[in-house]
Amino acid sequence: MALVATALAAAAGSPQQGEARAVPFQAHVDMKTFMEHVLTPAATIIWRANGSIIDATGEHDLSPKTNEDWEQVVSGAATLAEATNALMIPQRALDHDWIKYAQELATAAAKAYRGAERHDLKAVSEVSDQLDEICSACHRHYGVE
Repeated sequence: MALVATALAAAAGSPQQGEARAVPFQAHVDMKTFMEHVLTPAATIIWRANGSIIDATGEHDLSPKTNEDWEQVVSGAATLAEATNALMIPQRALDHDWIKYAQELATAAAKAYRGAERHDLKAVSEVSDQLDEICSACHRHYGVE
């Protein structure tokens, strides 16, 4: 009986078939701020996993080595994947191409997330290259360099 009551209560709270329910999307920061403080830091974690630096003491591989390192990559990839939804809210979605770029970014970030969960550096590295391509193409398209 409780199960039936729960199902009825859930159904009563849902919109009728064909009835659109407006979702209150709200952009809190401008696109430049969103890119600088959300997307770029998350993408940088993925790019860094595929990188190295050279200094006076030689070359240093930046790829994740410990579980803690991998957790940072998981976090960056998850943040990037979820942040792509914020790119597609009505206040930000400029046009169909914008949505296409955001979806490509979401697909790549989800792949990085799955790779990081498995500690698969090859998968994360492939996404790093894809991010370069996706971000550069979008920035060229919209005149942001």
